Amino acid sequence: MLYFYFMQFYANSKWHSLKTILFFIVILLIAYLPVSSFLFFLKNDAFNGYFPPKFFMSESLHAGHLPLWNPYINFGIPQYGDMSSGYWSPITWLIASTVGYNAYSFTIEVLLYILIGGIGCYQLTGVLKLNRQVRLISAVAYLCCGYNIGHLQHFNWLSGAAFLPWCCWSYLLMSQQFSLKNIARTALIFYMLIASAHPGIIISAFYFFTAFSLWYFFQNKQVLPLTKRTKQFVWTHLSFLILLLLLSAGMIAGYVDLLPNFVRGEKLSLAESLQHPSNAQSWISTLLPFATVKNDSFYNTDISMRSSYFSLTLLLFFFLSLFSKKNSLQKFLLITGSSFALLSTGGIFKTLAYNFIPLIGYVRLNGEFRIFALLCFILIASIELNKFIQEQKTFSGYVKRIYHAIEIILFTAIIFGIYKSINQKESFFYHISNITAAHGLSLKLKSLIDCISFYDTLWVQGFIQLFLLRGIKWCLKFQNWQLLKNIVVADMIIACLLNIPFTGVGKASVAQVQAVLNKSPKGIPTPSLLPINQNDSVSTEEKGLVGDWSLYNKQIGCKEEVPYPIILKNMRTYFEKDALTKKENRLDKPFIFSADPENVSVVKRLSFSPQKIQLNINSPGESQLVLQQNFYPHWFYNNGTDKKEMNQYGINFMSLPLSKGDNNISVTFEPALVKATMLFSLIIFILCCLVLIFIRSKRSSLS
Repeated sequence: MLYFYFMQFYANSKWHSLKTILFFIVILLIAYLPVSSFLFFLKNDAFNGYFPPKFFMSESLHAGHLPLWNPYINFGIPQYGDMSSGYWSPITWLIASTVGYNAYSFTIEVLLYILIGGIGCYQLTGVLKLNRQVRLISAVAYLCCGYNIGHLQHFNWLSGAAFLPWCCWSYLLMSQQFSLKNIARTALIFYMLIASAHPGIIISAFYFFTAFSLWYFFQNKQVLPLTKRTKQFVWTHLSFLILLLLLSAGMIAGYVDLLPNFVRGEKLSLAESLQHPSNAQSWISTLLPFATVKNDSFYNTDISMRSSYFSLTLLLFFFLSLFSKKNSLQKFLLITGSSFALLSTGGIFKTLAYNFIPLIGYVRLNGEFRIFALLCFILIASIELNKFIQEQKTFSGYVKRIYHAIEIILFTAIIFGIYKSINQKESFFYHISNITAAHGLSLKLKSLIDCISFYDTLWVQGFIQLFLLRGIKWCLKFQNWQLLKNIVVADMIIACLLNIPFTGVGKASVAQVQAVLNKSPKGIPTPSLLPINQNDSVSTEEKGLVGDWSLYNKQIGCKEEVPYPIILKNMRTYFEKDALTKKENRLDKPFIFSADPENVSVVKRLSFSPQKIQLNINSPGESQLVLQQNFYPHWFYNNGTDKKEMNQYGINFMSLPLSKGDNNISVTFEPALVKATMLFSLIIFILCCLVLIFIRSKRSSLS
């Protein structure tokens, strides 16, 4: 399917060529060099939270098992209900079932999503009929925007951003022409968005495209009569939504199955909902992106939420658009983008949305709203730049005044930064000897990062921006749009390389991370019957690279709750009560044990897979066999009788009765509805792809 879309993308547009694709790839590799070179690994949440479920899926598929239940995360979770892992994304399944997930393929997938987003923005601006140089500028700005740089560790934030411009592109084409091809293509692309993205982005996208559809309906009132326009609108959207629901049937069933048992299935408290915004001071990053990597007390939010940079050139033309006559699309984008920008700041705006707009109260980290604002602002500025080029305007009037205003701000930042650096002796210049004394490139870089002060970031970024601003002025005066594009490329690459060491990567290499992952047993081995508190572990330093080792050691159980987005209610209760009383703690037992200490059962045979456990146990008397996996619907057992549901043991474990003598037991996880809808969705997905291929081949044969 991906190959088909790449070829269609390549063939259908006169501007899309291999050279253009390579242009974006080269920029990606250079701008994200600390990542693309594999010299540094993606830090924090990337390998601690997003990688483990993908790794499990890969290991399961290569061992011949369908990854429905993950037994390794906090005594087990239904993997299909994991909204953070990209479980329902075809890209995840493609990688997991072929090359498999390791530190390298995971890193490449992150870069792939960034590339998809950049090409999508290029494709979208093509529908808007913008100048090719402007399209390249907007695509590079999106490819290297501050959102991507800030969230390199947040996998499903990047995958959501990747498909957002593609959704806009396909939606515009579908709205312009009602056809089977456009309906199927749009449904597939929207499915890729909701199957890959963080739930907050899905909620935001619902409101964004609802507003987008209403704008498109009313702005075409001069083209078609109201009756015909309404009929076309209804049939188009009804067909699209039905097909999208059919494609999403498995995913919907999986999420509905999880929600009643999920800690985060309820609306957040207002305090939780106001966490980590891209607050007002963070928007300084639109001019001085490097200045956001220091001074935590001033920004008062996580470093990943601060940057919203989208190039100095487009910032200038965004401001110009505010003082110029705007077309209908620019007006819509300005209102919508500003709304999402205000929402991302949290505070009173998020509080109002929390109380009056459905679903917004489920979004915990407000910084993710800003990707919609950034896309809107990039498009507004690109349209304005396109007007400037087409109308052959000169460097005068508002553009000149805005230029000088930015210039004054930069001079002020430089002077203030240098003065404070010298006056307070807060600069890396005072620590040059310590930096050079560090051994190895990574340690030198870490030492430099630690020694750079907030005031350093002001004058360093100020000088860079001032130099770029002069180049922009020259291009506008002499109408050299090729050079302007190159300046934007240089601008975005510099911004990426300055910020990534602070926001995106850790000091270790990808090879070091993979060396730790190589200690994980291959495939899905049969767990040992040692007590859980004797499960193997790794060093503290190695845990810092990949997270808790219980996610990788292929043994059942963990000694304490592992931070992970999917938290089952009974599992949370178990850990909370266990921490208080220790009465439910069974860490001194293996993952399977007899509840009656006087009837010590002997396990004669054990066969294990994530969804099926087969046992032959000899019990000296009647007892209960305890399985230390979270009690969850769809677990059944068979002990020589008909299939029965597992019993609940204690707060969150499962059990089944043991008879005296030999017991031939089969324990299975059988979410019948989820499996059926998963198969149904797969069939619909394949049919949609085949329809598009057939339409494409038929048109090619006629041409």
